[in-house]
Amino acid sequence: MSEPLIRVLGPVEVQAPGRSPVSPAPSVRALLARLAGSPGRVMSADALTDALWGEELPADAANALQIRVSKLRRVLASAGLDAAVLTTRAPGYQLTLPPEAVDAHRFDKAVARARTAADQDTALAAYDEALGLWRGPALADVGETDWVRAERLRLEELRLAALEDRLELLVGTGRHAAVVGELESMVAEHPLRERLHRLLMLALYRAGRQADALAVEQRLRHRLAEELGIDPSPDLRALTEAILRQEIPPATPAAPAMPATTPAAPAPSVAVPARLSSFLGRDADLRTTLQELRAARLVTLTGPGGVGKTTLSLETARLVEPAIADTVHIIRLAALAPDADVAEAFAAQLGVQTPGPGASAAEAVAEHLKQRRALLVVDNCEHVVDAAAVVVDHLLQATTDVRVLATSREALAVAGETQIAVGPLAVPDETAAADAIAASPAVRLFLDRARSVRPGLQLDADAARAVASICRRLDGMPLAIELAAARAKALPPAEIADRLRDRFALLTAGPRSSEARHRTLRATIDWSHDLLPEGERRLLRRLAVFRGGWTLAAAEQVCGFGGSEPADIPDLLFRLVDQSLVTADPGTGRFRLLVTIREYAWMKLREAGEEDDCRRRHLAHCIAMAEQHGPLVRYTGPAWDLLVEDQDNLRAAIEFCIERTAESPEPGLRLAAALVPFWNYGPRYEGVRAITALLDRGGSDVARARALQGLALLYVYYPTPESRAAARESLALFAALGLDHEAAVSRIVVAFEGQYGGDPDEHRELIRRSREDLGDQDHGWWHAMTYYVEALINLRCSEFEDSVRDWRRSLDLLGAADDRMMSSAARAHLGVALRQTGRLEEALAQLRSAADECRAYGSLHGLAFALVHLAHTRLDLGQTERVPAELAEADEISRRVRNPRNPAWAAWGRARLALTRGDAAAAADDLRRALELLEDREFPWARDQLRAAYAAAAGH
Repeated sequence: MSEPLIRVLGPVEVQAPGRSPVSPAPSVRALLARLAGSPGRVMSADALTDALWGEELPADAANALQIRVSKLRRVLASAGLDAAVLTTRAPGYQLTLPPEAVDAHRFDKAVARARTAADQDTALAAYDEALGLWRGPALADVGETDWVRAERLRLEELRLAALEDRLELLVGTGRHAAVVGELESMVAEHPLRERLHRLLMLALYRAGRQADALAVEQRLRHRLAEELGIDPSPDLRALTEAILRQEIPPATPAAPAMPATTPAAPAPSVAVPARLSSFLGRDADLRTTLQELRAARLVTLTGPGGVGKTTLSLETARLVEPAIADTVHIIRLAALAPDADVAEAFAAQLGVQTPGPGASAAEAVAEHLKQRRALLVVDNCEHVVDAAAVVVDHLLQATTDVRVLATSREALAVAGETQIAVGPLAVPDETAAADAIAASPAVRLFLDRARSVRPGLQLDADAARAVASICRRLDGMPLAIELAAARAKALPPAEIADRLRDRFALLTAGPRSSEARHRTLRATIDWSHDLLPEGERRLLRRLAVFRGGWTLAAAEQVCGFGGSEPADIPDLLFRLVDQSLVTADPGTGRFRLLVTIREYAWMKLREAGEEDDCRRRHLAHCIAMAEQHGPLVRYTGPAWDLLVEDQDNLRAAIEFCIERTAESPEPGLRLAAALVPFWNYGPRYEGVRAITALLDRGGSDVARARALQGLALLYVYYPTPESRAAARESLALFAALGLDHEAAVSRIVVAFEGQYGGDPDEHRELIRRSREDLGDQDHGWWHAMTYYVEALINLRCSEFEDSVRDWRRSLDLLGAADDRMMSSAARAHLGVALRQTGRLEEALAQLRSAADECRAYGSLHGLAFALVHLAHTRLDLGQTERVPAELAEADEISRRVRNPRNPAWAAWGRARLALTRGDAAAAADDLRRALELLEDREFPWARDQLRAAYAAAAGH
């Protein structure tokens, strides 16, 4: 050992080169550990007293700290170190040792090497090296202050993450059999850690133990439900389903390690500042950057302000390989004025004397670097991008072994440049479980920074949900997350999340040592905004009117006014993409703003007095889109996908209409009527809410009649007194207006009620009249619907063979009309009717096809209906293996789309499963729930069967 070593990964120890380790006295262990956590950094006296005593400060804390510092100096001297390594420096003390002198930092570096290794064996060796540094629980003998508990927890989390990474590598490369025992032991020790359960399930499955793998998931599910009241994450549920279907891909065998042919080169000389905080969530970006630097001489990291380009570039520089460079230099351009001499800035920061400015300075820098294998990290080029590009291009052409890693909000556009777009950190899904939230890169960053100002912060279930919300609402942007985490010193996570509605006022607590533009969220975006010419500023603020994204054509239509012609929009938009203010998806041709940038742009839109004009133009665009594509969603073609892509924009347009209570409701009613076919196959509850609010505002008879008809259509499968009244009112209005086609449609809507009650002959007469009036209009679609509704009435009346006949007629006509959505619904109902006739195999085939079609076309209501009846048909046939998964999926979909009918069938299915296990009590509970859910929204024969089943189960 050539340098001192301070060990904190176990009992605290100090070891000088050539000497035995020394365990410090208990009174100074915490002080040494706290200083060792930030070697080379001045720790304030306040931070040290807080770490040593927390809130129980001694009477004279400053004097008590001085005494402990003196004792620690004596300990260091007795261990063989120079006592001067612990120096007094305002406003506190500094441990003047390199990070490599602390085992925790060695651990971090070894893990980083493992995560960026080129082959599995090298990675495993690095993980083994890292984990071998641990001698027991971190800070094992330091005490129990808030700081110690938080730091111990942080280090243990890092150890577990590294251990999981190592096990993931072993399981993924076919060495699963060797780690099953270790995984079982770790799962027992960490019973709520989902990643360990997932790895154990994979290892067991690949070892041929499918049943044991599924049992692992069952145990975790029960424990999560009992202890936290939550379900396993979607990822774990998907793995369970894949195991059930035996769709797990085989492991990838480990590639043999290449034999070393030359001695390892010395590490490069790196003039990079020491890292003062952990580097989190960027392992893949780090690997990509290092890989591209091996192949290209100019790599530019692009991305919006605050995304972490500088952090990534510096971490890359710390890990740069000798094959890339033997020296590293940091060139910082942020402080330069836009008209500054960039070449002179390069020269000054490299210590090069120049004969003059401009080209002379660039030539002097090139001459200085000509015989060197150097990496230049050129940071913050965006405000001097043209001049920086000229200098970088000259250096690359004048030298052979110089490489440049640049950061900029737009590319340098120099020949041979490789661009890497640095995106936000991954954020947890809204449905993520606690373990998945804690493992999210964005959440890990928040917690790491929050615990630096509030060491005792714990991530319980409520806090986890709040932190996940913070990270999602901040788009996973590292700077914004760090600014939010700084508020954890005074506010709980839930209140931080709540106050993000005014994020620019909240996020103002950046470190004093950072550049001014990174101390507040607004300053960061101001920096980018103020560099834009007026045309780009105007477009950026107008783009805020879009929600969720837009196409180029939409931007031209909505934003091309008042100083910007539609023909100007493409070039302006592409410039905003180049400057990382707008995110483009070339695969779909759509664009979007990150939420924080959108809120900033919205603020600028209001300041410019353009909000109302933009929102009216946006509304007009949405009405045109809905009227063009809404009636076509039932047919094969792009209409459904187009409206799904723009669903957030359509919601924003509806909200605008509802908010403007003093204005005419006609545009809103027109938009809502056009969207009824779309809502009918998807979020019906959104349509109900929108139409109800707009109808309260009045409107013309025609607009109201169409909206009332739409409201009733959205309720046809589970009508209410209000929806029945809406159907009849629409019929009366259309008849009075002489609109025969629309009146015929309203009669069909009224006839839908016949599936649950009323006089079937009266409903059939309504259908007959509509069939005559409609004929083959709309490609025969409404003709098909008359048979669809008649089949429902036959099904309700237990006339199952007639129902089968009419479903087949409806299917034929719907197929001729090229309707993909209603065909799947008719096929699912045909399966129900066939099941009631006893033709179970035929019913199974129809229901399976219906479920596949609904899944392919995105018909969520139809998918939930098909799945519950598919599950019941499988139960009839004694095929129970897939039933639990189908019922669970149907339940989840019904919850999302607020379908009140299918959960009853799912509960009934679970009751039937319970009866196959002999559990009559559980069956009775599920049947009781099914009865409560079903109410009168079901066929009479189904309600009778359910009551009989409940009576039988309850009588056991």
